[in-house]
Amino acid sequence: MKTPQFTPMKKNQFYLVTFFVITGAFNLVAQTEKHVIHLNSMMQVSAEHKASYKLVLDKNEEQTYDGSIYDYMDKKIAYGKYLKIGKSYHEDGHFVYYHPNGQLESEGEFVKGIKVGSWKRYDNQGNRKHDRYYPAESADLVRAAMRLEKDNDN
Repeated sequence: MKTPQFTPMKKNQFYLVTFFVITGAFNLVAQTEKHVIHLNSMMQVSAEHKASYKLVLDKNEEQTYDGSIYDYMDKKIAYGKYLKIGKSYHEDGHFVYYHPNGQLESEGEFVKGIKVGSWKRYDNQGNRKHDRYYPAESADLVRAAMRLEKDNDN
């Protein structure tokens, strides 16, 4: 039986393989980057010991995140997409909220922290309630009034 012969790697091949291994490691770290933000009962950022909720953000791309909100018993009460603007994270995309019993409470779209379009709503038994409509054109007015476009921390 003949033993296989391995030829030594050329210097350029070594550098190329090393580059891809290091690049892959950095991509893996970037993909698993998580942020935990503690929220008070009004869903505002708070110290951990005063928190009623926590927002767990999983990084997707440069400024986008998948976010889940959990209560103090670690039960998921909402999830959706977030966008990082400056040092703040804002809802941006499809969102789903749950009643404390786990039933769907509402779902709809956010654009840069403001509800827009038609939101489907449900009671705590899962029965459909009247939709709520949030005009897209009013979102800019709300955003300006709340100064959400600032590039610094509020």
